[in-house]
Amino acid sequence: MAFCLDSVVPWGRNLNEYRLMFCLSDDDMKKRITGFGDGPASFNYQATKQGYSVTSFDPIYAF
Repeated sequence: MAFCLDSVVPWGRNLNEYRLMFCLSDDDMKKRITGFGDGPASFNYQATKQGYSVTSFDPIYAF
């Protein structure tokens, strides 16, 4: 499977935006979280830095 990134605009959201968008409570954040299609979102980085367990998957990471 090939991707053409000529017209792709990286766009991601931060931890607070994801928490609001998905209604993630403090208890939710204590669980293991898997993100699909996260792209360049800083959610994983910020959550991991705060001690949460987040794994992200996105085909764009191959680039």
